[in-house]
Formats: sequence, structure tokens, C-alpha cells
Amino acid sequence: MKEGRARVDTSWKRYDLQVILLQNDRLRLEIFPELGAKIHRLIHLPTRTNLLWNNLRVEPRRIPIGANYDDNFCGGWDELFPNDAPCRFDGDDLPDHGELWSQPWSFETFQRDDSAGVHLWRLGASTATRMEKWITLGAGENVVHFRHKLTNLGSRELKFLWKLHPALAIGPDHRLDLPGGEVEPVHRDWSRAAGPGPYRWPMMPAKAGRPVDLRRIPPPSSGLKEFVYVRKLPEGWCALTDTKRRLGFGLVFPRRIFSSVWLFMTFGGWRGHYTAILEPCTAYPKDLETAATNGECGRLGPGRTIEADVRAVVYEGLRKVTRITRSGIVR
Repeated sequence: MKEGRARVDTSWKRYDLQVILLQNDRLRLEIFPELGAKIHRLIHLPTRTNLLWNNLRVEPRRIPIGANYDDNFCGGWDELFPNDAPCRFDGDDLPDHGELWSQPWSFETFQRDDSAGVHLWRLGASTATRMEKWITLGAGENVVHFRHKLTNLGSRELKFLWKLHPALAIGPDHRLDLPGGEVEPVHRDWSRAAGPGPYRWPMMPAKAGRPVDLRRIPPPSSGLKEFVYVRKLPEGWCALTDTKRRLGFGLVFPRRIFSSVWLFMTFGGWRGHYTAILEPCTAYPKDLETAATNGECGRLGPGRTIEADVRAVVYEGLRKVTRITRSGIVR
């Protein structure tokens, strides 16, 4: 590969699955189009670091729609739509964690002088929708550009939950940063918080002991877990930084679409897993019926489309993040 140039390659297979390899001299993405267009690995090439968490006990494999998500959770970066918990909603039976993560997506690649990428798309199984995304990597860049497009092909208004779901590798030296907002535990059994909140980011009063600082990552031996909504964000970004290595991952997204960030974090406390999932989401809470009743979910009229530009940034030299600009500059 010419130095600095971006390229896309579809000649690879892993776990007997088609791999789309998207790479420049800084980053490499490994995408499984047959498994929900999952980004299985995002590698920072100078340090050979995979920023995403992969479940060593569950290999990626083809999965039928309607399968249990947790039992097939192999890590990486999924996209969840139109729901989280399985439910019957507006006359449709919606599968666990939605209809996209387990389904094969169609794709076409593109190669330009200064960038390379892939266009992926999938028709809904339970919903009359078409979800598309373009993933582009420029020459020499440390930013992955995403363009998402959702189209309602049906004859009635679509009410939905749409969530980005990157599971990140973590360690006790990592720090989690958001621009602020209000924190609310999803469920008391899944939180160290003393009560239901809301609390001002990043501190929560604890059930026992010192207040919880959500920016800090406990060791895997702690056996803890945390699942919270962060709402009323002043800006649309979130970041996780390895403070020892000064290497981090950030997401910047349109706040008018992804109005909250859910933080699902297990520090050995759920199935022994050790990961933090940063989840920009269109809905609150996770029960779609409740979110729709409260006017807290995404809505899209018949024949209408919604588009969202998202950037994933891999940055160096920082111990904390105070802001990520829309262009992907991290401060």
C-alpha cells in the first residue's frame, strides 16, 4: 500500500465470515457485513492496539434473527434498531436488541485518490425501513467518517429507538469523559447509585461508601457493573482515554438525533466481562412503549428520511478530553 493512502479490501475472511478491510497508515477497521455490518476490530496501527473489546468466549458467527443478544455478544461495534428490549410494539414483534445486528447487509466499496470506504444497507425485517451507512477513511487520517441514512418505507409514522453500540476495551487507567448532563441509573440492581437520580455528571451518591465518579474505571476484580442514561447533553460527544498510554477513542454525533448517551459498563460484574459500551441513542428509556408514550423516542413520517453524520476519532497525547469538535478535533 502506498504510504498514507487509504484502501478497501474484500478478499479477507475471518471466522468463516466475509471481512471488509478498511485501512490507512493510522487505522484499520475489520467489518463483518454478514453479521449486522459489525465493526469487529478498530486497530490503531502505530501501537497495534484494538480499541474495541472482543469476547474471547463467543466467536462471531451467523445468527438467525430473533436470537438472544447477550448469549451471542461477541463484542465489537453493533448498530441497534428499532428497539432494545424485545417487545410487541405498534402491532409488530420486535426481536432482542432490534433487527439489524444479526442480519446480513448488502454492500459496495469505493476507492478514491484521497479516501476509501464502503456503503452498506439493509431492509428491515420487522419494520418497513431501509437503513444505510457509508464508512469512509481518508489518507493519513485518525478519523473514521460515518454517514447514516434511515428511510421509512411504510405508510405510517415510525417510532423507534436507534443506538450506536461500540464495546470498548478498558483498563483501570482509563478515563471516561462526556460534556456534562444528567445521570439516571437504568435499574437499581445495575448501579452503585444510592437512588434513582437524576444526578449531575459525573458524580453519584453511592449506596455505600464514597460517591461514585463515573469517569473512573474500576479493575475487573471489583465485580461491579453500571448502567446509566446520560441526558440533557450540552454537546454531542463522548470519549474514553487510556491515561497511561495517552491513547483514546471518541465519538462525535448530532445531538438533535442522538439525544442521550447510555453507558453500559461491566467491571467483571456481568458474566465476567470487562468492557464499557458508549451508546449514543435516540430514545429514553429502553422500553420503547414507555419512550413513545412520553414522546422520548425517534419519529419519522411515511416516506421520510433522516440522516446523521458521526465521526469516530482515535487520538493520542491526552489524559482527558474536554471537547470534541464536529470535525473530529479532540481537546
